[in-house]
Amino acid sequence: METEKLLGMLKARVSLPMATFMETCTHCGVCADSCHLYHIAKDPMHIPSYKADTLRRVYKRHHTWAGKWLPWLVGARDLTDQEMDGWVDTVYQCTMCRRCSINCPIGIDNSLIIRTARTLLNAAGKGPATLEEHTRNALESGSPLKVTKETFLERLEWFEGEMQDLLGDDDYTIPVDQAGVEYLYVPASLEMMKFPQTVMSTLQLFHAAGINFTVSSVRYDITNYGVFNGNDETTRTIAQRDIAEAQRLGVKTVIISECGHAYRAMRWEAPNWLHHDLPFGVVDVVELGAQWVKEGRIHLDPAKNPERVTYHDPCNMGRNGGVFEEPRQVLHGSTEDFVELSPNRENNWCCGGGGGMLSMPEYNDVRLASGKMKAAQVKASGAQVLATACANCQFQLNDVMAHYGLNVRVESVTDLMAKALVRVV
Repeated sequence: METEKLLGMLKARVSLPMATFMETCTHCGVCADSCHLYHIAKDPMHIPSYKADTLRRVYKRHHTWAGKWLPWLVGARDLTDQEMDGWVDTVYQCTMCRRCSINCPIGIDNSLIIRTARTLLNAAGKGPATLEEHTRNALESGSPLKVTKETFLERLEWFEGEMQDLLGDDDYTIPVDQAGVEYLYVPASLEMMKFPQTVMSTLQLFHAAGINFTVSSVRYDITNYGVFNGNDETTRTIAQRDIAEAQRLGVKTVIISECGHAYRAMRWEAPNWLHHDLPFGVVDVVELGAQWVKEGRIHLDPAKNPERVTYHDPCNMGRNGGVFEEPRQVLHGSTEDFVELSPNRENNWCCGGGGGMLSMPEYNDVRLASGKMKAAQVKASGAQVLATACANCQFQLNDVMAHYGLNVRVESVTDLMAKALVRVV
């Protein structure tokens, strides 16, 4: 893409908050200690303010008086192919977890800066090939893992059979494309293909709570990879397709599976991207589980999970989504020995797998090494089970536990909840 067009894209994104973030960083270094990547080997490349400076230098050159007339004085640089080539490793080795942002004395949102830099790299055709492939798959086939409608329906048939055996009810079915019901449940491809037990657990909770729901044969994967590669048009298009399907079916609420970025994208970001409120509610399955326990619609026996359990706060569910207490309410009711990681909630360490890191094999070594702080947390807790409410985190945490030699089982909150279910006849 021509430089002028890229500069036009940058100009369109220089909102008042972005300009403030560009202008106010004092390079105090507080963000460094907040970053799990920096703790791998204290490499300055992983200091969040250093990463943000990739874009900040170009911003200064094209959007400030000093940068235009005295670029050498303020470290400003022109936007060139060579300059952008130097961004790639720095910008994509970031999970955009925002831990640095909540610890920044000024409140600079480095995640927003990093995503803007990814927007320009994507437009210039410089994004990592596998991340771009997953995003293209999500746009063209509806699933980053290229899960087809046929594969999805085959999985549903399998789930139906499993549920029939579990419930002793040959008439049990999973409703598909049923209009006018209260809930639309949309899983994530990672759950369907890697963690099918979590989908089964979710169906068990739905049955126990007696809800009126459907799944869609049109939109059956809630993931939105446009969030990771920075392509705003792709991000909006995927969100619009999900919204259109929920409207077509006339549901009141969309249930998001255990997928942190999908929850954040649909619940909080989509109204901003589309400039209007959603015509239905959006809720995470764990939030619903906590509500059903409180209402007495489902009953749990913590003795069914006797091991020591701790909880990892997914960044997109917690820091970026505000869901902190509901998973804990569920776990307190589902387990006999629940302990907290330290630190936790908004200060919890990122697992290292977000921001598309799982989709970029060239950074696998960095991804695993960045779990250092998380592994230390889990080891100190003495837990035998590490629970989380995000399939992406679950995948990464399995790898991290193995990488650091910890004999800790990783489970979803939904799975632990389903194990603790008391079936009322």
